[in-house]
Amino acid sequence: MTLETFEPRSGGRWRYIHKDQSGNEFAFRGVYHEVLAPQRIIDTFEFEGLPEAGHVCLETLTLEALPGGRTRLTAQSVFQSVADRDGALQSGMEEGVNDSHERLAELLETMSK
Repeated sequence: MTLETFEPRSGGRWRYIHKDQSGNEFAFRGVYHEVLAPQRIIDTFEFEGLPEAGHVCLETLTLEALPGGRTRLTAQSVFQSVADRDGALQSGMEEGVNDSHERLAELLETMSK
């Protein structure tokens, strides 16, 4: 993954490009509406590969400190329509999110040692 733009502040932007094993590139972008460290991030998410622009969802990421130095991450995505939600699920978004969380868990494990 290439992190092209990363401005983690209210009003900032983000954009990254993911390359799969076959060399295909997939770009994603958004705008940070609220960054309230370390509790909450609200941003938009748009997959640039969709044939029609404007399929943007609003994401809220909440972080909650738990006993033992753990953190609960809660993510909510609100789509503009049921069709947009279904399209995201059919695109493999769920698999991508799960893969990203697994990779994050691996990274955090190495950092805690």
